Amino acid sequence: MKFNLIDKVLSACKDYHVPACLLVFFTGVVLAIFRRLDMSFVAFTGVVVGGITGHAYSAAGKPDADSGQDDSK
Repeated sequence: MKFNLIDKVLSACKDYHVPACLLVFFTGVVLAIFRRLDMSFVAFTGVVVGGITGHAYSAAGKPDADSGQDDSK
């Protein structure tokens, strides 16, 4: 069995943290629906997933396109 689609998606994420956190979040949602888990855990993992996702796709850690150096000299 080939996992080309899964590999492409995970490569596009550039990190396995986001899919792993989403798996934990949705597992918590399913458990909360069946009354096996408190909603505070689902809210907590939602905040953590939001923070990790925001950090993963934020431009803050990427180098600037314009570094301020003048290459015309």
